[in-house]
Amino acid sequence: MRALGFGEASPEAKAAKHLHDFFTYVAVRIVIAQLESYNEEAYADMMKFMENHSVDDGDKFCADLMRESSNHKALALRILEVRSAYCKTDFEWDNLQRLSQKMVEDRNTKVMRDYLSETTMKSEN
Repeated sequence: MRALGFGEASPEAKAAKHLHDFFTYVAVRIVIAQLESYNEEAYADMMKFMENHSVDDGDKFCADLMRESSNHKALALRILEVRSAYCKTDFEWDNLQRLSQKMVEDRNTKVMRDYLSETTMKSEN
């Protein structure tokens, strides 16, 4: 369904896509931290791969990693596993809502204060 005024997807669908890619980023960081402590060779392989591949598109990153080699395929599968587990069990959805709402309120207040401060200074001059 096309969201009126938002192009191809609703704001929630677009946010979900960003969160999906963020979950991949988090999973990559977790796997790297794990590898660093117990598998130096895989850690070095992963770091080298990341020099030439962005995590901005999580699915593309994992697909490219899978196709690199059989060792990289195992890393990609681990990232997919961690991404799923993080999303299902570790990400604090309620905290996201609370922080997002607070950020909107705080930033709205700051923008209004800054504007008021600017316009008050201009009118005093």
